[in-house]
Amino acid sequence: MSSNGRARTGRHDGSAPASKRVAERTCVGCQKTQLKDQLIRLLCDPAGQVLPDVYGKLPGRGAYICAQRPCAEQAVKRARLQAAFRREVTLAPLDELVRAMASIMEERAVGCIRIARKAGRVVSGYTQVSRALMYEPVACLLVAEDTARERRREYQSWCAKRQIPCRSFLTKARLGELAGRDESSALGILDPRLGERLLGYLEGMSRLTER
Repeated sequence: MSSNGRARTGRHDGSAPASKRVAERTCVGCQKTQLKDQLIRLLCDPAGQVLPDVYGKLPGRGAYICAQRPCAEQAVKRARLQAAFRREVTLAPLDELVRAMASIMEERAVGCIRIARKAGRVVSGYTQVSRALMYEPVACLLVAEDTARERRREYQSWCAKRQIPCRSFLTKARLGELAGRDESSALGILDPRLGERLLGYLEGMSRLTER
């Protein structure tokens, strides 16, 4: 009840609206159901060529596949894509398909960083990152692949103490560009949901390189 005796209604209590149902799709490789945004959509063009749909929004019948090499291998070997598209299809060589899938996951990861920066939920540069790792709820830390070994170990030590996921990604110049700087050895994501999505994309990239 409010101070004037009237019951508060849900729309005025400051609570967040109920979350939308997350879309799921079934992988044509492993046949498991996964979150749609962690899968890659494949599209069949009029000539029958199967191509990755980078943004997952192109018109036409689509099929979904996990971001991992074994699923790509299963989809190709068992001709499940023919069944999914209900027609004969032409597939690119497996390695070419896997590279295209990895590129899509990288672009999605970069997209997460851009969204986080626009929302003011990114910290970059040694001073800001070290302060955040000590005092703020960092969702995950990205360390540039060309960061000096000593600095990398320092970041990893801080993350280990607070159980913060730490991943290598891009170069100092590329991370700096995404953060609006000349370069950055590390970049922290403060938003938990974006951090979770970003980690999922990075794990997808890693699985695609496994043999």
